[in-house]
Amino acid sequence: MTAPVSVTAPRSPSPEVARFAADLGGTWLRVRKWKGSTVEHTAAPSLLNFPGTPVRELQDRLVEVLATAAPLGADAVISCGAALDHTSGILYGSGPLWGATDEPYDLVGALRGARPDVTWTLVNDLTAGLADFVSRRAGSGTRRAAYLTVSSGIALRTADLRDRTIPVDENGLQGEVGHLPTGVTFDGGDPLVCDCGVAGHVAAYSSGPGIERRARRAGVQPEVTHWLPAALEANDPLAQRILGTAIAPIAGLLRTAWCLDPHLDLVGVGGGVVAGIGAPYRTELLTQLGVATGYADRGFSREWLESRLVFCAAGDVDCLRGAELMRDGFLTAAM
Repeated sequence: MTAPVSVTAPRSPSPEVARFAADLGGTWLRVRKWKGSTVEHTAAPSLLNFPGTPVRELQDRLVEVLATAAPLGADAVISCGAALDHTSGILYGSGPLWGATDEPYDLVGALRGARPDVTWTLVNDLTAGLADFVSRRAGSGTRRAAYLTVSSGIALRTADLRDRTIPVDENGLQGEVGHLPTGVTFDGGDPLVCDCGVAGHVAAYSSGPGIERRARRAGVQPEVTHWLPAALEANDPLAQRILGTAIAPIAGLLRTAWCLDPHLDLVGVGGGVVAGIGAPYRTELLTQLGVATGYADRGFSREWLESRLVFCAAGDVDCLRGAELMRDGFLTAAM
């Protein structure tokens, strides 16, 4: 089985088919209406942006926005910030988009119903990000590569570049690590609750909303996104503890990934949290990865890490570009 999932519908007879692309995250919806046009930014119709709105209403808004934006007869690809079955296109859920709901949603079917003249292709945003990262950073000798995004959500996806595939399980999933349990309660007390509604997930501590909840619990009053970078620059002890707590589960994920897959030659780390915090995030993650935790993990040298770990600034990885690469078959998902 391969991905991305595409639903074929009648095309416009025009010899020039418009190539429409959109990237949906928990915060922003980015749209490029045709190849080469300016990217338009609007607030995503998400629970993160519109708290208290019924999930069905948010999904209907999303379909309306995309269906309205797509040109007549377009070849449309959507990069979507939700866990999805790469073999069927069914969305399983997204904390930032729809909160705790886990009811499967057929976004492609809804879009086809609204705009049957458009060919709709759906890929996960991390899959799109991985494709763009690989196209720009992987060398000819890279065996396996991964991209980890730390933003309003967290996930890590891996591709085997020897056969250009992204392995997925029987549910069409791979790498939804943000919804794994940390197994640790930081600072005592009750574990923090993830946007999906479950306590103790990696995203509950390490995502943007998770870091904000952790800071609020510690008594931070100013807007965390503005306070944290300035406080880190000033070597504020509370800010450093909050950052260390947020990065510990991420360091654990990377240790586990390299333990299970010694052929993982390249890992990109990006997303809004990584880009927003910048150098302090890089320093803390490299420091934690350098600490030995036992005979199976003797710590990674700085030289070893710098040959394999790439920190991606804002704009280094573009899910719109990646979605278009997936539409063109640059990588495929395979069970």
